[in-house]
Amino acid sequence: MGVGLYGTSKTNSPIFSKKMRDVIAYQFNSVTFTNLMKADQMLDKAASQANARNGNDMPVLKFDSIVDGLEYCKANNIKMRGHTLVWHVQAPEWFFRTGFNDNGNYVDKNKMEKRMESYIKQMFEFVQYYYPGVVDVWDVVNEAVEITNGSFDASSGWNTRTKYDNNKTNPWYATMGPDYVFKAFRFARKYANKDVKLVYNDFNTFMSQKTNAICNLVKKLKAENLIDGVGLQSYLGPSWPNRNDYKNAIQKFSALGVEIQITELTISVEESNNKFNAQANHYRDVFKIYKDLKKSGVNITSVTVFGLQDHYLFYDNDKTETRLWDRNLKKKQAYNSIMSVLKA
Repeated sequence: MGVGLYGTSKTNSPIFSKKMRDVIAYQFNSVTFTNLMKADQMLDKAASQANARNGNDMPVLKFDSIVDGLEYCKANNIKMRGHTLVWHVQAPEWFFRTGFNDNGNYVDKNKMEKRMESYIKQMFEFVQYYYPGVVDVWDVVNEAVEITNGSFDASSGWNTRTKYDNNKTNPWYATMGPDYVFKAFRFARKYANKDVKLVYNDFNTFMSQKTNAICNLVKKLKAENLIDGVGLQSYLGPSWPNRNDYKNAIQKFSALGVEIQITELTISVEESNNKFNAQANHYRDVFKIYKDLKKSGVNITSVTVFGLQDHYLFYDNDKTETRLWDRNLKKKQAYNSIMSVLKA
């Protein structure tokens, strides 16, 4: 069972709260940085620009945002999910441009491919050398499938995302085309230790058009032995999606012979006098689905709840109420409902 570690910088990470560290170490065996391992945190702009001026057009990475979490995991025998290598969001535009400059032109496909390989290589070499065995799975590519009209390339056979967030350009697609997904998995497989799992991760995976497109992508990746699992983010509402649709999507992915990983589970609340009791029932029902599917032979290998605490202490005015501990780090009804399923 895993938990997402919120935080947009080292200063507001739960790793710096002793109480939160203690809860995590006792309750979970896996963590995921929600932000601190993404490209905008890892890339060193000034050092990359200096590289380019000296004729070396490869990016420079910095690891200060993740070291404290890795040290914590190493000390407490906790695994970390690598999240995420290639995503069109939180990847700075300058990374894709000449000289690593904001106003440069997009580099060509060959150069971007080399930058991608360098980025992935540096990530793997750092975590595998200094923290062997800690990062046991990577979300290699995040949210590359799209079903909104005008925002995908259907010629790939799996609806490759071209646009996002009100017509913004996917810079990976703009520089490398749909091959960027396969290149990322090939580089990840090349540099990952043999026991590290490689996953494709996405949201709304239960929508039939998206389910089918992801299945087409996974089949292509599996044909090259590039993928080990599908990550279902699983942002759920009290009644949406229909739980049978959700269950059927999991079964469809499982039939491809890959692991199923629930990577960012949250269930929202509807305002009422007993909203947390109702939320607890929804968490119970979803975990019953996981347990029944597991018993039926579906290879569900991990479940991660995305966030520890409602009204997160280190964010200003956080109103989120999807998590398993309340603002005072007291267990909510949802925690108890999940435990009742797991112990049954």
